[in-house]
Amino acid sequence: MTDTLPALRLENIVKTFPGVRALDGVSFTVMPGEVHALMGENGAGKSTLMKVLGGIYQPDEGRIYMERQPTVMASPMEAKAKGVVFIHQELSLADELSVAENIFLGELPRKSFGRVDWEKLFSETDRILKTLNVSFDARKRVGDLSIANQQMVEIARALTVDPRAVIFDEPTASLTDAEKVVLFDVIADLRSRGVGIIYISHRMEEIFKITDRISVLRDGQYRGTLQTAATNEDEVTQLMIGRSLDLSRNDQHAELGDVALEVRGLSCGSLYRDVSFKVHRGEVVGFYGLVGAGRTEIVETVFGLRAPPAVKSSSTDRRSGSTRRSMRSGWGSRLSRRTARGRASFSE
Repeated sequence: MTDTLPALRLENIVKTFPGVRALDGVSFTVMPGEVHALMGENGAGKSTLMKVLGGIYQPDEGRIYMERQPTVMASPMEAKAKGVVFIHQELSLADELSVAENIFLGELPRKSFGRVDWEKLFSETDRILKTLNVSFDARKRVGDLSIANQQMVEIARALTVDPRAVIFDEPTASLTDAEKVVLFDVIADLRSRGVGIIYISHRMEEIFKITDRISVLRDGQYRGTLQTAATNEDEVTQLMIGRSLDLSRNDQHAELGDVALEVRGLSCGSLYRDVSFKVHRGEVVGFYGLVGAGRTEIVETVFGLRAPPAVKSSSTDRRSGSTRRSMRSGWGSRLSRRTARGRASFSE
């Protein structure tokens, strides 16, 4: 680390929503040149804490310090102006605008009389994109990019300023292995320049590969900070869930029942072609693949959210023409936020 003073410090942050105390006196510190992981189960308060730091939410109690100075992040633009960049898990891009316009949104370079300096805009954007080793240019319409490339546009936004801290919220969720290497190179470059990195992820292999420290939240409360090199996955998991994770049940093999759902030759334009599978009672079937491979679209079709071909369920041919009909048939999907008890379900 390059300095004894923290790049950022959050002290006793409290944030309450109707009926929910999302953050309960949480403190967090990131040092210059440090990659600091923030971990916890879904709903633990990680993203809420970072949205407070990024100016999206205002804390009910507590303070934010930059070095020794208390500061207020009144908005995302103010946070960015102060050197705090938040790269969200959820994409926040304007599909109809170019890559360059998205990266410099709200900060377009100007010439006289307020005219946009397009030449400077595109050249500066291409310079940033070159550091990310991407295959598209500044003039490309964002809506025409893949989800993974749109994520790279989000990351490029962090490179338009001289950041003091960059927050990465599940940045690899939409990236291929090759794109992850580029991302980790970007993080290493930021780190070498003394930028504090806050890294939110559930992926243990990434956490132990690139971070220096790990802080854990559980139920909106701070549970501890560990040196990455001096801990292990079990210790981190215990902080996250309050107990050791018992994986012995993974070695057990359930007795499968009859076929509850059978899909034959499922196709949907260019999204996917000739997909067939069976799901037995008591079985969990996983769909695995890169973003854009068609996993979600397959489930949406079978569940009735897309124009459906025939599927076979419990030995009865049918067309899942609506979600209501699918639910009446006795099986559910994560898309409906419920699983029909005793029936087959999908998991991605």
